[in-house]
Amino acid sequence: MAAQPDHAQLDHPQKSHLPFWMLLMLAWRNLWRHRKRTIITLSSIAIGFGLAVLSIGIGDGSHNSLIRNAIKLGEGHLTVQPRGYIEAPANHKYLANGLLLSEKLEALNLPGSIEPRISLQVLSSTPSNSVGAALEGLSHQNDPRVDMLKPQLVTGHWIEAGDLRGIVIGEGMARKLKAKVGSKIVVMAGKKGGDSQAQLGRVRGIFKSQVTEMDDYLILSDTQFAQHFLEGEGADTTKQPVTRFAIFLDHPDTLYHWKNVIKTMVENKDVIAMDWQEMMPQLVQFIAIDDAGNYVFLILILIMVVFGVLNTVLMSVLERTREFGLLRALGLSRRSLLMLVFCESLILSLLAIVVGWIVGGGIHLWFSQHGIDFTAIMGEGGNVMMGSFMDPIIYTELSWDRVTQLTSIIFIVTLASGIYPAIKAARVTPVEALRT
Repeated sequence: MAAQPDHAQLDHPQKSHLPFWMLLMLAWRNLWRHRKRTIITLSSIAIGFGLAVLSIGIGDGSHNSLIRNAIKLGEGHLTVQPRGYIEAPANHKYLANGLLLSEKLEALNLPGSIEPRISLQVLSSTPSNSVGAALEGLSHQNDPRVDMLKPQLVTGHWIEAGDLRGIVIGEGMARKLKAKVGSKIVVMAGKKGGDSQAQLGRVRGIFKSQVTEMDDYLILSDTQFAQHFLEGEGADTTKQPVTRFAIFLDHPDTLYHWKNVIKTMVENKDVIAMDWQEMMPQLVQFIAIDDAGNYVFLILILIMVVFGVLNTVLMSVLERTREFGLLRALGLSRRSLLMLVFCESLILSLLAIVVGWIVGGGIHLWFSQHGIDFTAIMGEGGNVMMGSFMDPIIYTELSWDRVTQLTSIIFIVTLASGIYPAIKAARVTPVEALRT
């Protein structure tokens, strides 16, 4: 008669360790024992991953659209202006020697354009009404603000070179002042001493940017028209005084490099260099809050992934309790058993990433080329936010940082979901398992 195995021997068998490659091979075979369940799990992860990629891609695309338009309509990627101007704008704060500063900036040979601007707080008046306004004196050769607003003219034409009286106003201001093309507008500005000065402008064109702040309060002119007001503040026009230099870079990813270079070159107690984030803190805050909403959606996707993986691996462990008991009785160590189940989670994680990017990457590539038309959802003025506007057709955008971030999150979450089933499998005792 054969001797019965001793319980102590079953509970404490001689330990045996399997090489890692063999554990991987066994894990692969175990995953495909229940092909349908594994495919369903991978499909759910892929769909969730695709939705996460689409959501974040649309979010980044819309944010980048807002940023690009804000930079073009605003003060560029970088701005050189009087120190303290952003905290308390005033007409008497200006860069007295704009010519010297311009030469210093041009000597840097940065890839982009440097645009001199004069920004003033003024009162615009017609016989019908008076409204507060912002006068912006521009150079009309290459200024991106001109390129953005010129196609938005609803009537009239843009200011021609050498036109020292011509101004362009927004549709909202034209309505308030009851002005039209050819109308005369008196532009008045207070001086530091308390006096006032005025210049007569003639409307050459009226634009409609759909940004309320610009349409209702912005007056555009040639820099020489605006310089008359700086001359009244005591500026020497031969030194080409300006309020600021707006710097537009051809490669926005070099922003911080050029910011450091410019700060070293021109900053002093009177002059400061700032990037667009410092100039538009409200836009930065809005994007941060909107990003938080996208991450909430991503968390919901991750919860779905966790339950999917946990269900697959845990069910696989529970179904093989007797098998694990037999392996332990034959001498397989707890560590090897834990590693076997963990390898299943590892393979499932890698498969989830591959399948997820096939689905999510395909969705991203499609919408990055064809875009999504949000015109009907936005409605009239619905694309205007924080002094900028969002293009009606949004193309998904994903940076390499986002790709790495999404891949790492899905991989880590999927892998972590297999920790509990692996520990549960390692705790199996041969006697109890063989009795099931």
